[in-house]
Amino acid sequence: MTARRTIVIPILAAVALTILALPLPSNAAPEVLPAMALTVFTIGMWASGSLPEHLTAIAFFLLAMIFSIAPPGVVFSGFQSSAFWLVFGGMILGVAADNTGLGRYVAHALSGKLDTTYPRLISGIVFVSIALAFLVPSAIGRMIILTPIILGVADHLGFDAGSRGRTGMVLATTFGCFFVPLTILPANLVNVVLAGAADTLYGVSINYGEYLLMHFPITGLLKGVVIIILICLIFPQPMPDKRQPRPEPPILSPDGRRLTIIIGFALVAWMTDFLHGVPPGWIALIAAFACLLPTLGVLRADDMRNYANLGSLLYVAAILGLGAVVASTGSGGLIADGLLAVTRFDPSTPAYNYAAFTAIGILLCTFATLPGSVIVLAPFADQVAEATGWPLLTVLMILVNGFSTLFLPYQSAPILVGLRLGGATMGQATRITLPLAAITICILLPLNYLWWQWLGYLP
Repeated sequence: MTARRTIVIPILAAVALTILALPLPSNAAPEVLPAMALTVFTIGMWASGSLPEHLTAIAFFLLAMIFSIAPPGVVFSGFQSSAFWLVFGGMILGVAADNTGLGRYVAHALSGKLDTTYPRLISGIVFVSIALAFLVPSAIGRMIILTPIILGVADHLGFDAGSRGRTGMVLATTFGCFFVPLTILPANLVNVVLAGAADTLYGVSINYGEYLLMHFPITGLLKGVVIIILICLIFPQPMPDKRQPRPEPPILSPDGRRLTIIIGFALVAWMTDFLHGVPPGWIALIAAFACLLPTLGVLRADDMRNYANLGSLLYVAAILGLGAVVASTGSGGLIADGLLAVTRFDPSTPAYNYAAFTAIGILLCTFATLPGSVIVLAPFADQVAEATGWPLLTVLMILVNGFSTLFLPYQSAPILVGLRLGGATMGQATRITLPLAAITICILLPLNYLWWQWLGYLP
């Protein structure tokens, strides 16, 4: 931990104490200011990375309980959420995909015929990343699986280290693994946090199929096309003449074939949840149970001991619990009152309402973690829904506009991991993220507004 990050801790503590010293607003519960102080401190710690995410999560649980900011059922409500178990099941499926070689097999098979032209190569990498998102519900997990394969393809094609073509391949892998899967419900952590907040705060179940329908065509697939075009324009390079022998394809093991069947059933169940009503988290838990069955499964006890990631689970539970604390103590309502007074949402101006709430989400994502932005905004989505006259689900879904529009790479930990794995720099990634954000704001978000109107989610 660097000295610069360490000094953030006393600064955040001082800000939290300052909030506690403020006069209590009239008609506010005594817990409002402590909840706001805890929210600022916790999200600030996550955003700054002053402590590992799981330690900040434990600090949140401790502070909330020691100072009785909210009842235990509220503080620990994240453990009861379907979203928590969606992450748990997704982690097990990711471990299984790595252990059985299914992820490497799929990535190698899909990347085998992409080397005729550079645009086709970049397009293929992005679409391979999207396909892998349906199998491996973790952006970092997908990058860990796919990046070494793509670097091997770069070596085979003759793209030297530091070349524009190799950089373009790394950026296609990183952005393909992160941006487009934001529109596939179990594929990224922040998506799951949104689903968990909707369930925990309002009892609203976000269906896999509905989420995919609302976001994938514009915010997902069309943005993927924009990413391809930007990479080909900003990092162009002709295909090299020198090529090395292509490595032999991996052989899919019997465990890998069984995992394919398990994931296939899970995907069908997720995509048809609007018919059977089983939340995505319970489907993921069923799939995880199938993976761990002693005779039929694909994982053994040693696998889980070696790959267990309790830190991520604590982080998810704390994020969801923080949202519940903000909502239950009334601090979210206090923020909402100020926000509504400034924005002045009106049912007669739907385009303005859409743009204003989207802008708030984008701005907040610049200063907080992506899951943190959801936790700050979700607790007063019902008040925004009341002010605009929109369904609550529509307001919650607008949060996706915010966390899928990033200006700089530092805003996403998975992007930083992908750059590090592939040897690309922040400056190179910024050359894509800045124009991508501009195109998203000027073109994709207005198109998404029209798409939602056509679907009937907006007036």
